[in-house]
Amino acid sequence: MLRLLRPRQWIKNLLLFAALVFAKQLFVPRSVGLACLAFAAFCLASSSIYVVNDLVDAERDREHPEKRLRPIASGEVAPRAAGLAAAALTLAALAISLAIGRSFAAALLVYLGTSHFYSLAGKNVVVLDALLVAAGFVIRAVAGALAIAVPYSDWFVLCTAFLALFIVFSKRRAELLTAGSRAARSRPVLALYTEGSLAAFTATSMAAAVISYSLYVQDMHEKAGRALELLPFTVPFVLFVIFRYHLLVERGSLGEKPEEAVFRDRVLLASLLGFAAVALAAFYGGG
Repeated sequence: MLRLLRPRQWIKNLLLFAALVFAKQLFVPRSVGLACLAFAAFCLASSSIYVVNDLVDAERDREHPEKRLRPIASGEVAPRAAGLAAAALTLAALAISLAIGRSFAAALLVYLGTSHFYSLAGKNVVVLDALLVAAGFVIRAVAGALAIAVPYSDWFVLCTAFLALFIVFSKRRAELLTAGSRAARSRPVLALYTEGSLAAFTATSMAAAVISYSLYVQDMHEKAGRALELLPFTVPFVLFVIFRYHLLVERGSLGEKPEEAVFRDRVLLASLLGFAAVALAAFYGGG
């Protein structure tokens, strides 16, 4: 049952803490508490979505060399038990979200709605599948701000969207390169993509992510002046991380599992830690 909930995927929900850091609320106890509750709510909600997705894909997963080992596909967890677990997780997530606030609860509902639509139909529509996954990351970023009632930058939202698209299209490209002619068996929508189109989509979203983050940094720096004089130094880290991940995809290593790439590629992990250190120094170093 624990494997069914995919706790490793909860790393994606750390995006909810972005607003906490960038709004300089990291040392405000109430804001930290609300952000932690928001993180818990999204972890429960995302796990419920994974359960529903596995229920929908059980038959197809049984024909996949790796996915056939998933709890539902392998028969380790009965469909009825999985359905009850999904319902319980959803109710718990909604209860926590309502305790945080109505705006946050609305964001969680939108996240559940778009994610379930993806599981039931959206993942089979070319390009829309990537947009829906990227929307999940954008909702996380906005929900983090709504949870602690702070404003969020439009540039930050755009950067999150383009970065998410870059990761999704990179993952699709890695899957297509690895699976080849067998790609459609593991993910039917891959049959509708081509290597050329995915290369173009990846390059476009990568460039847009870099530009939008740079504009976000410029906007913040102009507003805060010397208070954020170190923030521009985060741009090289962002460039390196994006280009490094793109290289891993092209080399056929770790591109299919971005959540694992962070921990298995030491250079990528060191760069992310460097970015975090400089960002924290910029926002909390006294400038």
